[in-house]
Amino acid sequence: MSRLVTFHRILGGCEAGHRESWQAFLSDYTPIALELARKYVPSWPTGPAGLWQDALRALAAENFQRLRAFDHQAEREFLVDLRSFLLEYGSRKLDPSHDVAGAPTPEAVRALLKGLPLLHQEILFLKLSGYSDTTLEALLRITPAMAQKGLERLQQDYASVVKEEQDACLWPAAWSELLAHARASSTEACPPLRSFVRIQDGQTNWYDKEPLERHLAECLHCLERWTALRELVYWRREAKPRPAEEINDLLACLPVQAGNKRGKSLLKRLFAP
Repeated sequence: MSRLVTFHRILGGCEAGHRESWQAFLSDYTPIALELARKYVPSWPTGPAGLWQDALRALAAENFQRLRAFDHQAEREFLVDLRSFLLEYGSRKLDPSHDVAGAPTPEAVRALLKGLPLLHQEILFLKLSGYSDTTLEALLRITPAMAQKGLERLQQDYASVVKEEQDACLWPAAWSELLAHARASSTEACPPLRSFVRIQDGQTNWYDKEPLERHLAECLHCLERWTALRELVYWRREAKPRPAEEINDLLACLPVQAGNKRGKSLLKRLFAP
């Protein structure tokens, strides 16, 4: 049984309110959500865990209506939607007065990116979002020298970002607005997210890959989606599992069934014919 089928079974169980499916969902995705919350929404009153808990309640409202609206094709596409929802939900508590001065606008970011190779655009965009050099190198799997080459255009106007040694966005409110602008700026020319997943997986030949990458290098909407995929793959791999009691506390805030009356284990339920 493939991981893809497992993902679909778990998601279907979540939408049906099955406790064991939600337990698997939370075990897999809570570590990612907390890392994203820490970085992009540092001022949520109850902290990253509180933001995730509040977002989960919103996902579960009205018979899991928002959850059902996410992309269900495969895990990474689903996670891009989950990430967008979490950051949009968290943006309501971001205060622009707490941002460091000199936050980049969408127009300024486009000017910085213009004419750069795609990898340098990824480096620059993710650095502006608040990643340290160390995390950036691991996330993109590049050398320190390559990372520094991609940051050359930031030295004059955004030196404070280049010097930042922690994973922390200097302007969470402004960056949230920039991400919202990027997500809303799609055109008919923008490829489906699945095309970018295929590039990640090495399933695209040069003939198909070259125009996709050319589009990526010219479209802020698609660059945001592409870097989100890179970010999610990294945190899926690196984020630390959460304690069982923390997962149980999250389960308590969801409208889930008490358990399977027949007593089947999660694995038996997932792989049942």
